[in-house]
Amino acid sequence: MLKKFEQGALIIAGLCIVALGLMITLTVVTRNLFGWGITDDVVIVRELMVGAVFLPLAYVTADYSHITIEFLFKRLGSHAKLWLLAIGSLISLLILMPLAVSSWQGFFHAATSGAYFFSELDLPEWPGRFAFFIGAALFVVRLSIIFVTDIRAAVCGDTKYLVQRTNAKHDTIEEG
Repeated sequence: MLKKFEQGALIIAGLCIVALGLMITLTVVTRNLFGWGITDDVVIVRELMVGAVFLPLAYVTADYSHITIEFLFKRLGSHAKLWLLAIGSLISLLILMPLAVSSWQGFFHAATSGAYFFSELDLPEWPGRFAFFIGAALFVVRLSIIFVTDIRAAVCGDTKYLVQRTNAKHDTIEEG
């Protein structure tokens, strides 16, 4: 079920990127050819960026597709690696929990107060805040699952999990 939400968020993020490209292209073309631009283009682009950046985070995390730097990690023993993964998951989760709570508060305030951007179209603030909250919430849920799995593997010394977790499909930048 969570994977379906993550995939849905990824699709919406992709649509945001396409809309961003179209909006920016259309704005540049109309300004250069006709001397006018798209109304509230800056606000619309800013809000689409929120969806493009935050909605796919949980999907990328589930796939372990973050870019990593492993020059020290490779030198550790298996048990130390397991504990380092668990500690890293915990730190990430602790950092992102306040972000998710704050994003909920921002969305709730924008939705209940009817806040809008002071611009020509008076666009509502809640859609961008909602996208930010959904992206942060999915990210925290996925990180929580990863943390529980990481800590269980560290306590049990599950080296098979270590191989599975560290050989995931992702790009690696190696130093050293």
